[in-house]
Amino acid sequence: MIRLRTLALPALALLLTAAAPGLYTPPPGSAERSAILKVLHHGDDRPAARFTFRTFKVLHQGPRALAYVQGSGEVGDFEALLEQRGAGPWRKVWGVSDGGSDSCEAGARHYAWAVRLIQGYGLAPDTLIPGITALARDLARQAKTEPELQCVGDLDGGPDGDPG
Repeated sequence: MIRLRTLALPALALLLTAAAPGLYTPPPGSAERSAILKVLHHGDDRPAARFTFRTFKVLHQGPRALAYVQGSGEVGDFEALLEQRGAGPWRKVWGVSDGGSDSCEAGARHYAWAVRLIQGYGLAPDTLIPGITALARDLARQAKTEPELQCVGDLDGGPDGDPG
């Protein structure tokens, strides 16, 4: 019995390592990071338009990739999901930023959409964006109990339209 456990532990460790998501942060100055930044900056290269990132993660899955960024810039805090399909360009597909405010209902749809997108990559949503599944559930609950409440910042992309 002891011998089996001894053999099973390394095998289990190997399986867990193989199942771990391939998330990484592209290094500053890399082509991939520069391409993502170009999308986020909308071509604005002024020094004041620079970002400070708290999170910058990328996951490749076959011919597509998903990136999550969270940080602050000239106009406040933001978070965004970007996608790349094949050799195509990166596109911002979802975002939330400081500023205006949207209803809990809109926020619930927006966050639920991001959860489904991340799951479509075979990744547990909270692995990419810690707390997103609980936030989506809380927003859905608030949308039902307090429909007039404005509880999220500016929403960009997601289920309600092209991020532009």
